[in-house]
Amino acid sequence: MNEKSRDYQHKFLDYKFKGKREDEEIILILRRHWLILFGRLIPFFFFLIGIIAVFVIVPAIINDLSIEISNNVFNVFMSFVILGFWVGLFVMWIDFFCDIWIVTDQRIISIEQIGLFRREISELEHGKIQDVTTEIHGVVPTLLKFGQVYIQTAGEKARFTFKQVENPVMIRTVVMALQKNAIRKQKREEGVIMRGKV
Repeated sequence: MNEKSRDYQHKFLDYKFKGKREDEEIILILRRHWLILFGRLIPFFFFLIGIIAVFVIVPAIINDLSIEISNNVFNVFMSFVILGFWVGLFVMWIDFFCDIWIVTDQRIISIEQIGLFRREISELEHGKIQDVTTEIHGVVPTLLKFGQVYIQTAGEKARFTFKQVENPVMIRTVVMALQKNAIRKQKREEGVIMRGKV
């Protein structure tokens, strides 16, 4: 592993997660790039501007047209709109924040939040990795160095995907180094077993 990935690793020495093995060391903890969150916030920003406009414009229209709509009806309706806004914002934040990929010295753990009440957790031993591919599409991802990392496996789940993560090339290098170490270790163990049988 290069010096940069070792420095990056020191951030996670005290990080704990459910199911962590005693002899397991965390190498990387990955989340989506911050720009993805920003992009998801843009529609909420325009919706908030719309809510503010409705609060300003609708009362003026109601007064001009002499429509007798109770202020309470308008306030109840807008309360539901604002509640919907906050629930939508909360669901978007949970989906962004709870998607996490953990790379340890023994395995890769993928935790993906799907909606509010569904979470998918998968894990992959390094020895089952067949190929690691990175994909960076577009000018902004190229300039800010974020993209996808695809891990082809020989396991039950055919492909692991780290979605929109920062520095995918470094991640690929780290995962491939861990895979090579795991294969070397398996071959040594097989050699010991074979020598014991002969």
